[in-house]
Amino acid sequence: MEEPLRTLVCLVCMLVLGADMASAQRGRGGDSRGMSAPIEFGVRGGYDFDLDTGSAGAQFRVPLVRQVMVVPSAGVFFARDGGDTDWQINGDLLVKPDELGGFYGGAGAAFLRSDFDGDSEQEVEAGYNLFVGIDGGRLFETRLRPFAEARWSSVDDLDPFRLVIGINTPIR
Repeated sequence: MEEPLRTLVCLVCMLVLGADMASAQRGRGGDSRGMSAPIEFGVRGGYDFDLDTGSAGAQFRVPLVRQVMVVPSAGVFFARDGGDTDWQINGDLLVKPDELGGFYGGAGAAFLRSDFDGDSEQEVEAGYNLFVGIDGGRLFETRLRPFAEARWSSVDDLDPFRLVIGINTPIR
């Protein structure tokens, strides 16, 4: 595994484990501010309109305070014309005001592996994300909750627009 990827995976794991330990110390009933939102795991799929390719990935939603979550995620973009597969790792901050129902927005860091200069060499570059989305209610009688979001990333000279849909479920 490449060193930058290994470092990012370790940071994401530490963030998730740290948030889970903090929630365990608060107890199952929530903290003194009444926060009881669970940590969620989700799968996602999407379409990159600039690269004309599909994607698949996963994410965690880790509540920080009421209406604010840290959302580490990763996605793989399907290889085009037999080329190398691109991937992106994100560390986003999501804000979901109660007054807007299920609508949310946010921004964060993006780490994209791609062939940026057309020389057939894959590189990892850092950039940023901006996104808006909507969370749906529970699907039927399950704990699954669908979501859809529009996402803009800016990494090096790439500024792709993507639509993403997925499903989240509580993990605690």
